[in-house]
Amino acid sequence: MKCVAHNHEANAVCTHCGRALCADCAKLSASQRMICSETCAIALTRNEQALAMILQKSFQSARASAFYSYLCGGLSAAGAVGAYYYLPVPFLVWFTSGCSVVFLASGIWYGRIAKKQTGE
Repeated sequence: MKCVAHNHEANAVCTHCGRALCADCAKLSASQRMICSETCAIALTRNEQALAMILQKSFQSARASAFYSYLCGGLSAAGAVGAYYYLPVPFLVWFTSGCSVVFLASGIWYGRIAKKQTGE
């Protein structure tokens, strides 16, 4: 493969645009990745910042989902206890108890996802 700008043999590829680069054209970006121009360096930095923001939002979403699941699990458990004492309908008691178990299990699952994303 030949360099885009020169007729030399390419020994690198731009991380952002994929152009072939010779030793004279290849530069390192701030994140130590090969780039061909300042435009590609800016675009690569912008992409890395966007990825970091997406990962942060994913972490926040997992934490919020865990909280919501725990809240719904607790409310369903309270509903099951209330249904047992005030409305002795077996179906209602079993249904709300089952919902409580499912919500609490999903809260644990989302909580583990959030911990994995933080690297704990």
